[in-house]
Amino acid sequence: MEKMMEILAGLNAWSVLFRLLLAAVFGGCIGLERGKHNRAAGLRTHILVCVGSTVTILVGLYTAQELGFASDPMRIGAQVISGIGFLGAGTILHRDHTQVTGLTTAAGLWTTASIGLAIGVGAYWIALVAFAIMMVTVVVLIRLERSSKRPSVYTYYLEVESVECINTLCETLEKLLGEATYAVDITPAKSGCSPHVGVVLTAARTCDGRVLLEQLRSIEYMVAAVSIGT
Repeated sequence: MEKMMEILAGLNAWSVLFRLLLAAVFGGCIGLERGKHNRAAGLRTHILVCVGSTVTILVGLYTAQELGFASDPMRIGAQVISGIGFLGAGTILHRDHTQVTGLTTAAGLWTTASIGLAIGVGAYWIALVAFAIMMVTVVVLIRLERSSKRPSVYTYYLEVESVECINTLCETLEKLLGEATYAVDITPAKSGCSPHVGVVLTAARTCDGRVLLEQLRSIEYMVAAVSIGT
């Protein structure tokens, strides 16, 4: 085991092969996740970025250690970090009419390049930990982020038999919702039936939305009750 680690720590054919293959695996795993979300930079792009970064730093090490050039091998790696910004900018500029998209992919490309540099210099533990953190970030934390962006209110469309039912409905809502904040807006009935009246109910998410919907549907003068925008 010690001999193997010694071989992988040096700059030889086996260590170079291992580093390039490891870069391809790490970059491929990150790219697969991005590809599942139909991002502009997917499997092939991330593999090329990670392998390319590894090759770049290996060239820097080779020129310093094997050829004896009096140069800092880290300087060539620094150009990767600045240069990858152009590739990342290309993914950010892919946007729709309402919001900028691709920020996570751009940051992922930059991090993938950094992982490739770490692999290239033989800092395997740094690369492994960074890879693990990145995968947790893009796979697990995205679910937490999405859940935190859920609307803070429930919205329902209700339709009652007549305008005379509105006051009774408001009294019923006070009993059902208690201290929860809610708002009621009168709107024309979507069914088009007269004398039906439409009501848009907005209630804070302090109760079980499904239970509330069932309670609304059980009201005798309620013609329709559906959840909208949730």
